[in-house]
Amino acid sequence: MTTDLDSLMASLSATDRDRLRGAFAADPELASCLSTMLADLPADTQETMMRRLAVRLEDAPLGGGALIPALADVIEAAMEWPDTEPR
Repeated sequence: MTTDLDSLMASLSATDRDRLRGAFAADPELASCLSTMLADLPADTQETMMRRLAVRLEDAPLGGGALIPALADVIEAAMEWPDTEPR
């Protein structure tokens, strides 16, 4: 997990941070790619995506590659946000 992701998770609850850390520990390469992907987004969008990813992982077991489908769901939802919706 990268420092960038740590800073993005700072505003999350301890439970959400632990859930994401577990997912990123299971797939460090994906965590690195996620950090790179989020780097060019506005800070509030980055935080919203991390929060939504943590919530999505709450409903899915962390084993068996749950991070990838959860991330895909979060990205798909973000693409559907209207330009006027707060992120």
